[in-house]
Amino acid sequence: MGIFKNLQKEVSERDERDGISMPELIDLDPPLRSLMNRITRKEELTAEQAAKSLDVALEEVEEHLRYLLSKGYVVRESRDGVWYYRIKLARKRGSDIPLGIWSALGERAKPGEE
Repeated sequence: MGIFKNLQKEVSERDERDGISMPELIDLDPPLRSLMNRITRKEELTAEQAAKSLDVALEEVEEHLRYLLSKGYVVRESRDGVWYYRIKLARKRGSDIPLGIWSALGERAKPGEE
């Protein structure tokens, strides 16, 4: 039972890490960012469709897609022997603000006390 729980925890943590956040998307090199934007607009694309849409060589698009797959930024699905690529957005991470921060700030911000 302990092994199963550990594996489940590891899979859940990996799922949370995978995907691309908005700051990471903005920070991508322009060719990668263009490809990601194109896939986002169409919801999913094949490598051939992306190459045609971006007017770029298929080999270049395939190289970019391999990189994006390795980073966990895109996922692919095979249908009828053709790979379709979709963006995988990262889950929004919660904030780590301590629970008592608001009361602590409230005490410091009382009017007339400086």
